[in-house]
Amino acid sequence: MVEGLSFPQRIIKVTPSKALVIRINLIFLAFSIIVYAALLLRPSLSLYHENAASLVRCSMRECHHKEENGIKVKAVLEETHIDESINNFPNHNKSKNIEKVPSFLSKILGKGKKKIGMVNMDEEDVSEWNGKLGEAISVKFEHVTDFFKWEDLFPEWIDEEEESDVPSCPEVPMPEFEKYGKMDVIVARLPCNEKERRDVFRLQVHLVVANLAVKKGKRDWNNKRTKVVLWSKCRPMMDLFGCNELVKRLGDWWFFEPEIAKLEHKLSLPVGSCQLALPLWGQAPSYLPLTQNLHEYEL
Repeated sequence: MVEGLSFPQRIIKVTPSKALVIRINLIFLAFSIIVYAALLLRPSLSLYHENAASLVRCSMRECHHKEENGIKVKAVLEETHIDESINNFPNHNKSKNIEKVPSFLSKILGKGKKKIGMVNMDEEDVSEWNGKLGEAISVKFEHVTDFFKWEDLFPEWIDEEEESDVPSCPEVPMPEFEKYGKMDVIVARLPCNEKERRDVFRLQVHLVVANLAVKKGKRDWNNKRTKVVLWSKCRPMMDLFGCNELVKRLGDWWFFEPEIAKLEHKLSLPVGSCQLALPLWGQAPSYLPLTQNLHEYEL
């Protein structure tokens, strides 16, 4: 019987197979490195090419809108790089005459005499705007007093059992909306207190503008949106006027096209947590639609 291969012959047989395996492993390793480097160095632009007209990225510090022509992205909510030449209002509540109307306002209004609702504007400002782009309408409302604090709307503690006293919730004054007609655009000056953002008067002006937009703002061609222009050194409240509804920003001017249905739904919610402590039997009509919806879900 012929015995198996000798030891030197086995080495000759095994060595080429090991060399082939090592060569294959090196090829795969080199290929993996090339692919990894290509993915690492290649700019990720696919996200910008998809849904080009509707790409909006919101964060706590900025909001980027996607422009339709190409992949250029413009920051419209940056708090830096402000053009001071168009800031015609000083800080907070006092103002001087508006010397320059924002350039985009004439474009969004179009031709013809338009009605411009003006909220929290001085009479001098209203007179200055009146006749330039249309009829300026000053919207009157009772301002909240200095005794009206943020804690009155959002108390730290709610007596649910009503052991100490009956819970109460102050009312934020609103204009008499039935006195006003339809408005093509609503322009408002928002108070700005950079040290204290929990300002009741600032909240009131936001609510006046939002209610005015829902009740008296003219809708677009598909009856969904209206036009709101705000002047504010501080960022407007994103809870009411969202990042994706911001069309343009020019200095301290903010142009929004809010969706009426969403804005109306937001306004139907309680303004403060103090309303959650009020007795249900005292507000039966207000809770009736909610109970009807729950009954429908139970069915």
